[in-house]
Amino acid sequence: MKELRERVQESAHADSPLLIEGERGTGRERVARLLHEIGPRRNHDFVRVDPDEEDEPPGVDDQLARANGGTLLVKEIAHVGRGPQKKLLRAIRRNQDGDKRRESTGLHVDVRIVAATGVDLQRAVADELFDAELYERLGAMRIVLPALRRRPEDVPVLLDHFGRTEAREVGVDRLVFAKRAVDKMQAYSWPGNVAELRDVVRRLCLRKRRGTVDLGDVEQVLPPVTERVPVEQLSFEEMVRAKIRALLQRMEGYPMEDLYDEVISRVERPLIELVLERTGYNQLKAAEILGLNRNTLRKKIAERNVPIVEPPPTKKK
Repeated sequence: MKELRERVQESAHADSPLLIEGERGTGRERVARLLHEIGPRRNHDFVRVDPDEEDEPPGVDDQLARANGGTLLVKEIAHVGRGPQKKLLRAIRRNQDGDKRRESTGLHVDVRIVAATGVDLQRAVADELFDAELYERLGAMRIVLPALRRRPEDVPVLLDHFGRTEAREVGVDRLVFAKRAVDKMQAYSWPGNVAELRDVVRRLCLRKRRGTVDLGDVEQVLPPVTERVPVEQLSFEEMVRAKIRALLQRMEGYPMEDLYDEVISRVERPLIELVLERTGYNQLKAAEILGLNRNTLRKKIAERNVPIVEPPPTKKK
């Protein structure tokens, strides 16, 4: 956390675009707001856009105009389409390159663009799902937020912080954590990262209301962690079942929507990719193996953004 604070201080006064890498719940938006609040653009607007939360997000031109003079945070930048990606790239070019690259048409705004991602953008570039130059421009300056499970030494500090702030929010006395309670929370994997830890402390505030949080209190609010079984001892169906069960346990207490499509998409894409690869990207053969109509396969390839490699032309005898 000390290293992160120093990195934020260093980056706040730069004006180049910046990429924040980290899983959901690691505090990406908080870091972006802090960059804005201590930087030279703090007297202008901070505009936040999350394509995953908006059914019909406003156009990129509108977002850039709203953030003129300030900061535009684009969360989950990998989920932004190629058209909006190009508009963001043009805005970065104009701000960085000035008149040398300024195009004759389009909106010219003075905005610092900060993007957040929880996926490997380099892989998205390789799959031709993300603009290579935009990735290069954003990645020139980056802040990486490690998952909470990779920094358990920060858990006691966060517990002390949220034990005060969340208690104040709900109007109860500050919570104090017994050593066994802290040890239990340090051993937990925190799939929801800092956001999940804050939510757990808030629930403890509402349940406990005062005094010391002990091991039993923590066990009542943390999802159970099942004993791990070696992968090679599981059948395919058992592996899928275990994954889904763990997912449902992690999401307990959080709103769940479109779970069916989410699970199916995570299985369907690698399945189609591997079958296409095995058939030399012959879609007719792949459709036969999958038991699909060829047109249905084409539709799924487009929906899941499956990368396609054109088969080499057959040589005439």
